[in-house]
Order: sequence, then structure tokens, then C-alpha cells
Amino acid sequence: MARTEATLPGGARLADYLAVGYLALNCSLGEVKEALVKCGVHTRLRRDMPREVLVYFVMAMCLYPRVAYEEVFRLVIEGLRRIYGDQVRDAQVSKAAISQGRARLGWQVMRELFARQAAQRPRTAGDDYAGYRVMSVDGSTLDVPDEKVNAEAFGYAQGGRGEAAYPQIRFVALAECATHALCEVQMGGVCDDSEQALTRQLFPAFSDDMLVLADRLFYGYDMWRDAVATGAKLLWRVKSNLRLPCEVPLADGSYL
Repeated sequence: MARTEATLPGGARLADYLAVGYLALNCSLGEVKEALVKCGVHTRLRRDMPREVLVYFVMAMCLYPRVAYEEVFRLVIEGLRRIYGDQVRDAQVSKAAISQGRARLGWQVMRELFARQAAQRPRTAGDDYAGYRVMSVDGSTLDVPDEKVNAEAFGYAQGGRGEAAYPQIRFVALAECATHALCEVQMGGVCDDSEQALTRQLFPAFSDDMLVLADRLFYGYDMWRDAVATGAKLLWRVKSNLRLPCEVPLADGSYL
């Protein structure tokens, strides 16, 4: 989890600026500012750290997980100014200032931008099967920094050798099978939130034009009933010890 590189090895390359440009191309400065205003965390005073830059900084941290905050922030500023010019204000900041800025930014604006990005993806004919948009539900875990606030919020996974080294987030996602695009995600703690409980929080994103696949972990009568009620078509695996007697044989060898 530590960031060990004070600067980018070899300095910033054209590819680094293009990476920032790609983020801005897919999530425009205008969209970012709208989301900041909607969430009530937009920059109010010119002397404040520009919040729109902080948003792109959070994205860029995923591309440069081992590089110091100050260096990533500088790269984002320079990359955005190459595209937007003086629309993006220059800023020289410290690691402490970045941390304070991120705390003021909060998580809601990133959630808002994710929802906008997921909603904007157009469907193409190759994505469908029999007229349905093929989706999949699956879950996993992610390590987060070993800090007190993360430990209290998410907890540590327990295993045969004791407690995990890092706190973990558990998440479940609804993804489009053709593109692997995540269309909705719900997150919780590894100790208190099961994949089944998080999956229920995905149901509002189901629609009657979807064919939703899921592994055997998710099957259960109540879960199935509530998922069917969304209008989505379901194709879920079940556990091998579940008894499913043949009621009506079908011509293709399957049965109800």
C-alpha cells in the first residue's frame, strides 16, 4: 500500500499525459463540475485547491499506485492544462493539503460520476442475446490501507491462519458480459456484509431487457423471487445438492 516513488521513473512521458487526457475525454471537465455542484462540494474560493483536479487525481491514483501523491497531482494538473488551458488553475500542494482536500471532497461525487458514466454507455447489437442485454452478478474483495478508520469501517477477513494483513472491502457488481463494463456496484465490509445482502442492493438496477447470470452462491428462494420481481430474466447456477425433480420434460432434453 505504500507509495515508494517520489517521482515518476524517468519523468513524465507523453503516455502519462495521454492517460490523463483519456480520463478527461471519457469524463469531461463539465461533467465533473456538474457533479461537484450537485453534491455541494464545488470549489467556492479561488484560493482553495481546485476540487475538479482532485476528482481526476483520485482516478489517476489507480493508474499510479506507487507514485507519491504530489507527483500524481502535478501530472494531473499538467495533463489537464494541456487540454483545457486556463480553465484548470495551476496549484502547488503538499501531501497534507491533498489529504485534507480529499476529505472535503468526500465519496459522493465519485459515486455520482460513476453512475453517470455507467448510464451513458450505448448498447450495440453485438452485446445482446435473443434481444436481451446479457449481464452477470459476481463479487470479490479488495485490500485497503491498514489504517484505523478502514479497520473500523470494513474489518479484516478471518482465515485458517488468522486475521488478514489488510482491511478489506467486499463488493458485488452487475456487469455487462460483452464489454465487462460495471453498470452498478455495491460495497460493504468484509466482516458485516455478505455477497447475498449486497446483491439485493443491486436489484433496482435490474430491468426487463436483461438476462442476468449468477453463480451458485447467489441462489435461494427468497433471492430468486425478489430478483424475478424486477422483470429481469435469470439464468443462475445452483448447488449440486439441491433437489430439482423433473416436472415437465422439454423437447431439447431440458426440463421444468
